[in-house]
Amino acid sequence: MTLSAKGHSRTPLLAALFALLGVLCILTNHRVVAAAEDSSSSSSVVDLSDYPSVLYVATPYSLCFGALINEKTVLTDARCLYPFQDQDKTPSEVKGVLDPKYLMVAAPTTNISATMHSILLSTQVYSNISQAGYRASTFMGLVANYVDNSTFYAVNTSSVHAYYPQSQYVDSAEQNFDVGIVTLLRSVDKTETALLQLDDLEANTAGLSALTFSPADTTTNAATQQKLYQGIDLTKVKITDVSSLSRSSCDKNYMDAFDLKNMKSFDGHSLPKNSSPIYCSSMYDNTTECSLDTSIGISSSASDINSVDLNSTLFFVTSGSKLRIVGVGLPHLFEVRSDSSDSCASNGFVYFPRTGLYTDWIGWASSGSFDSDGAWSSKPLPSGNVADFIKDGAASMLSPSIRSTAAVVLGSVLASLSIIF
Repeated sequence: MTLSAKGHSRTPLLAALFALLGVLCILTNHRVVAAAEDSSSSSSVVDLSDYPSVLYVATPYSLCFGALINEKTVLTDARCLYPFQDQDKTPSEVKGVLDPKYLMVAAPTTNISATMHSILLSTQVYSNISQAGYRASTFMGLVANYVDNSTFYAVNTSSVHAYYPQSQYVDSAEQNFDVGIVTLLRSVDKTETALLQLDDLEANTAGLSALTFSPADTTTNAATQQKLYQGIDLTKVKITDVSSLSRSSCDKNYMDAFDLKNMKSFDGHSLPKNSSPIYCSSMYDNTTECSLDTSIGISSSASDINSVDLNSTLFFVTSGSKLRIVGVGLPHLFEVRSDSSDSCASNGFVYFPRTGLYTDWIGWASSGSFDSDGAWSSKPLPSGNVADFIKDGAASMLSPSIRSTAAVVLGSVLASLSIIF
């Protein structure tokens, strides 16, 4: 058996819009990891309105899932809000955390699909990172025509964890501090909020699910038999049952994959409570190369054309009538495959961000805190809990509109980074 590393591009080239879950792996060879537990899973396509705390965060470069934690604050992943790590080549207007004017939050109402499809297709593709600013400007102009109704919401502030950009230098730390929030100019209409998963996951945690984009609508060219992308129904999502790994199995697989001595031995900042930064699951539906349909795209067959990233995943368990967010972001896959290139048999594990690990930062950045059940509260954090966010070198990574009114002087963060897409 050999380890197959697939799909995690560190160049600015994003050639296709994937309708199914895009599985990303590290572009280096690692030793074979231990076989994961049973990878069987089931999935179904359902209405996103069944999960009223889940919204979309739209940027010029990606469409991401977000979870409403209070009436004006949406939790998402840092990768969504901080798209370009190569800060030397990135146009100044889209360096670092994207400005709120380049963002929009959307609810899954009946008119969302046609509108978002129009916006994303009308926002020109770009052949290299130097053109990313033009794309953002076009996106901003289109968004201005739609916000402030029951579907689309203007963003007031945007922020990511201060240590997120610095973690991206090290493969084994890519998902450390992968958390971001946006606040809205007005409250979301008549919906409920999500909880955060605060405790560790046990093996085979009951009800753990992965929420991804619904399959794309396509037609087939009669002459060439090539699939042609038509659109995605954004009122629908795909829900897949996921089998979580125990903490010991998760950490062992992760350490084996990255040749780590322990879960603290990667470079970078120490994690809250010295905890593991990830959760793990066995492989589930649509996480193997064989079931990833790379023929669906919206731009061009040329490899240098950039389009829109649809790789976001939201992992959750239900808690009564509410969702409890386990992780939101980009799942990574380590595959153990046979030597035969024709074989679709694979084994390995999936790991994804442990979003609830950063409750102190989320609370601080949203001017609140979390109670013992994982619910957001307007009660501020104890002063001792915010020291790590205001000391030198731990800049809040807030948008310019927030930085100008911040009550503390925040340190700078590392600026020379490589692209995440």
